[in-house]
Amino acid sequence: MNKIYKFSAWWMACLVLLSSLTFTACDTNDLDTNQYKGGISLNVFGPSPVLRGGELRFLGCGLDQVASVLIPGCDAITDIQLISAEEIRVIVPQTALPGYVTLMLRNGESIVTKTQLTYSEPVSIESFSPESVRPGDVLTIKGEYLNLMSQVIFAKDVIVSDEMVVEGEEGTTESVNRFLKHTRNEIQVRVPEEAQSGKIILSDGAEIPNRLYSEVELQVVLPSVAEVADHNNIKPGATLTATGENFDLVKEVRMENGEKVEFEFSAENKTLRFTLPANAVSGFIYVVPASGVRIPVASIELAKPGNFSCAVTEINAGEQITILGENLDLVSAVIFTGGGEGEIISQSPEQLVVSVPASAQSGSVTFKMANGEQVSGLDLTINQPCHIVSSLEDDFEAGKEMIVEVANGELLTEVKINGVTETHTLEGTQLKIKVPETAGANSILELISSGVSATYTVSFAKVIWTGEHPLPVKPEGGWNGNEALGWGRYDWSSVQPGTIITVYYTLDTAVTDWQIRLGGCGIGWVALPTIPATGLAAGSTSFSATLTAEDLEVLSKDNNSGLVVTGCNFTMTKVTLK
Repeated sequence: MNKIYKFSAWWMACLVLLSSLTFTACDTNDLDTNQYKGGISLNVFGPSPVLRGGELRFLGCGLDQVASVLIPGCDAITDIQLISAEEIRVIVPQTALPGYVTLMLRNGESIVTKTQLTYSEPVSIESFSPESVRPGDVLTIKGEYLNLMSQVIFAKDVIVSDEMVVEGEEGTTESVNRFLKHTRNEIQVRVPEEAQSGKIILSDGAEIPNRLYSEVELQVVLPSVAEVADHNNIKPGATLTATGENFDLVKEVRMENGEKVEFEFSAENKTLRFTLPANAVSGFIYVVPASGVRIPVASIELAKPGNFSCAVTEINAGEQITILGENLDLVSAVIFTGGGEGEIISQSPEQLVVSVPASAQSGSVTFKMANGEQVSGLDLTINQPCHIVSSLEDDFEAGKEMIVEVANGELLTEVKINGVTETHTLEGTQLKIKVPETAGANSILELISSGVSATYTVSFAKVIWTGEHPLPVKPEGGWNGNEALGWGRYDWSSVQPGTIITVYYTLDTAVTDWQIRLGGCGIGWVALPTIPATGLAAGSTSFSATLTAEDLEVLSKDNNSGLVVTGCNFTMTKVTLK
């Protein structure tokens, strides 16, 4: 909101005087270039005229080095409010006289203002009443020349202005008088909801304002209780009642962590009732009025799960375990060593039935509550299901036998690929699985041990050609080629973009130059659009590339023209898609 202020001619002159003063920037990187040793300088001070009893501000550089302020007619002022190294403030004593102001520095040097300090009308606060108020009450301030002040400022900078401009209908503006009374000797304002206890400040609202502080503090009534009640071993869902005064001022009830709590107020009984939420935490419960001040009305210590026990201490992953204890109804999650979270099958204050996850490992079990707190206990030995311990990065082929290393193979009861049971044999720690021809990318492999599954995603390669095809350099020059996957011998229209094609080979070690090119039969053996001819590395056994939609368009056009593999100095043995 824009504020409207009225100034007399002499007030305007004061502003002109201040505006005539020169402001210079503070360069903290080169302080010694300033006019005073150590980079300390005064750029401006004000207001001038100032109120006796009012606030006087100094702006400059290095002002945190000021030890005292000397004003004619007064003792040295050492009660200095340090805003920053660029600003300090002092209260002008009632005995102050016009004259130059001196800043005494800690190093013994001084800075004297270039202009004299002058004084305005002797604005004063004689009294205010009542000294204790509720938000909404009318506060009366009495004194002298109060007509020169346009703002009443409560603690924490809650401002009530005499006249304010507010937005009206259809873009219009209107002036709103916030003071109930405003004369030379009296100001009346309604205490805002946000007001807090503290000294009252009167201000003229200028850019560098005159601010006059009351000698005593205004007391703003807050909600209160005769005694902060202690509630121990309490559970979420419990309903608590607080009895006290001024609960009608309460806007919020909050827990120690700041979370809000729903509440009901009874003016007749002077009580607040609130129910602890599921995420309640131990600590104080606060009531909060519009001012934001937190007043404790209760202290709670939440019950926690404990005294854990169970009939068995060794169990297989996937089985259900019954845990006995106290306050188990507060448990929101059961977390096993290894990070797996067990499914809670049934729950009561004295008993938990939990399914042990397949990923569970031997160690301590952690019980988590809805508020995020955790309690550990109950060490268990977990027998994990059969699971793979070797790498799944190998090129496993559809229609072939997959061989992996496993642990706990003796627990294995079934193997599934994409939901279908497959033949398997176990030789020591080596598991051999017959992979169906239909297996492809992102197939789901399940190792099932007494109903518990260890699940893996495996991309099986599809063999589309196998044999031995030498690709030596022809005597007349040029490259030899393999057209076994061309001219309609393979349906490339069924291949999806993103499929990885891999050509396996053995290198001719009698030479040091090996080349491969994947081309299209129908385009004169020219390389596919996104797969250029490539030199093969010594010792390599395969070459892989990703087929794009553009590549597949070439392979599928002209009645399925297909793939030609050309190159030199190696023997092709296999081609797969994955």
